[in-house]
Amino acid sequence: MRDFTDHLRPSQPDGSTTLARERAQSSVNVEELGQHLLSSDGFLERQARVLSILQREPVLSKDKQQNLSRPDRFKLALARGKLLRRLKDKHQWSPEDHKMAEYLLDDVSPYFLHTEMFVTTVREQGSEAQRAHWMPLIESWKIIGAYAQTELGHGSNVRGLELEARWDSRTKEFVLHSPTLTASKWWNGSLGRTANHAIVVAQLLLPAPGSPDKYVSHGPHPFIVQVRDMQTHQPLDGIVIGDIGPKYGYSTIDNAYMLFDNFRLVFTTMLKARPLFANPSNFSIPHAAFLSRYSSVDPRTGIYSKPEQPALVYGSMTYVRANIVQHARLVLARATTIAVRYTVVRRQFQDRDGDKTGPELSVLDYPTVQIRILPLLATVFALHYTGRGMQEVYQSTRQDVEQRNFQSLAHMHSMSSGLKSLCTTLAADGIETCRRALGGHGFGGGSGLIQLNNDYLSKPTVEGDNWMITQQVAAYLIKRMTAAIESPNTPSDNDTDASFKELIRAKQGKSPSHCQYDVLENDRDIVRSFQLRAATLVYPKSLS
Repeated sequence: MRDFTDHLRPSQPDGSTTLARERAQSSVNVEELGQHLLSSDGFLERQARVLSILQREPVLSKDKQQNLSRPDRFKLALARGKLLRRLKDKHQWSPEDHKMAEYLLDDVSPYFLHTEMFVTTVREQGSEAQRAHWMPLIESWKIIGAYAQTELGHGSNVRGLELEARWDSRTKEFVLHSPTLTASKWWNGSLGRTANHAIVVAQLLLPAPGSPDKYVSHGPHPFIVQVRDMQTHQPLDGIVIGDIGPKYGYSTIDNAYMLFDNFRLVFTTMLKARPLFANPSNFSIPHAAFLSRYSSVDPRTGIYSKPEQPALVYGSMTYVRANIVQHARLVLARATTIAVRYTVVRRQFQDRDGDKTGPELSVLDYPTVQIRILPLLATVFALHYTGRGMQEVYQSTRQDVEQRNFQSLAHMHSMSSGLKSLCTTLAADGIETCRRALGGHGFGGGSGLIQLNNDYLSKPTVEGDNWMITQQVAAYLIKRMTAAIESPNTPSDNDTDASFKELIRAKQGKSPSHCQYDVLENDRDIVRSFQLRAATLVYPKSLS
């Protein structure tokens, strides 16, 4: 029997008609807006070029992926990651092209930690010799890496990490050991099944001067560690690795646990074939595991040389926070787009004051819906410009750090922390607001919000719990305000310092009053007013 539903159509006016009419009423030139927002660095041209290639690949279709089990979902993600790698070679994609492909696929790859945190840490924390050895292996995918910092017992409190990296002065080797169950590395993405190497962050323990049997901690430091056999892919002796199991989201990522049992950092012939040092016979090759661009341990004496700026150890985390700030605009834009389009097409109830014979009202015409959805649309634009500004600050600070200028590092760390907290809260809460605005259909898979919502729920927690890092930002602001009060006439080294000193001078009658701001006509004055408001809130806390 033929299925009669094949010939049924929506009641009129249907969705396409409604959307076309709504768009026709807008005075916004969509093409010009797209150029304004996304034309930098050839984004739109690159998007069109890469998309035309991806659309021809059946494995990238998302039609049935919601019905897959977690193991099958993971296998599909592996296949997609490998396909993108082959397409990169075939079409000679640049790194920006490959990132565009990942952006368009919008599916977190099992290789994500390799391409983001692993390579970033080696590039930014490794010495010149270490980078010369490791970067070709990483970029050619001869090794696959993960990033192992978080532990079962400690996440946001990085200084509290329990995994030990003890220096054996007799053998000139580092020994990794998990002294407690809570020292288990935990949540480490790409490590459960995929990676064969990892950046492992551990407490650096060195013999105390004059007491070689006693060890002193010098805080957490990153090590590059081979964790699996390169032939069998089994964990090396002395290492236990496993997948932590089902999660709220990220079914395509193999988050792991990992423990070490007095594991000595002895590298295979892969490393010995290309020594990192001019005369490797003078000291042990395993010393190369300690990423030593900014700090080092003399393998002959065991003496520790600390970094000029301790915050450099957290460079990878700051990098990820800056990217999270930029990514918030994308996820909220997608959720808001779904919500706006749906609430325009969805119709409920007649207009009580209008024609009772006409069509029902679009849900978006109700003020109770507008008050929820339209502010989120504005928030997307705010997140867009904020994310772009955060990236500019990060890149500028990285250039300073490369020149051994660490003056702006604390400001960048504070900005990335505060904005990570704010932007992820706005995006996570906004996605849920959009889902609820869809009514019953928001609970179904057809909404397109299930994976988006579930995956993003981690963001207010990862790379520093939002409540905790917000307190760190507050402490930084109070510290800067206190310094500004003590020296209000010294040159300012960033916008925060400048706004604080402007407030102090205003209170002393040495600068124009904030009442002269024209917040109705001057956009810059609106920004300055908010800066002044923030400074005013910090000021009394600095006096207590």
